[in-house]
Amino acid sequence: MSDKLPLSRQEEKVLISLAGGNLYKEIAIELKISINTVKKHLKNIYRKLEVSNRRHAAVTLLQRMSGTGQLQPNVSDSDQPQQ
Repeated sequence: MSDKLPLSRQEEKVLISLAGGNLYKEIAIELKISINTVKKHLKNIYRKLEVSNRRHAAVTLLQRMSGTGQLQPNVSDSDQPQQ
């Protein structure tokens, strides 16, 4: 993952919002940018992360953030392995 191009701060904000399940319109409103700007950022994000859709981009975001202490997975009791 370290060989991938770094994201700009604005691209990170767009990706985090996208990973949170927001629609393009919601991202645009949240970040006070146009929908076309959201689409442009996502095009750059997908290119930099070498992914082709929002799901893969979100997974890549989670992988990048794991181990940094910035994101802690929410694991419920039902997700725990049975003993």
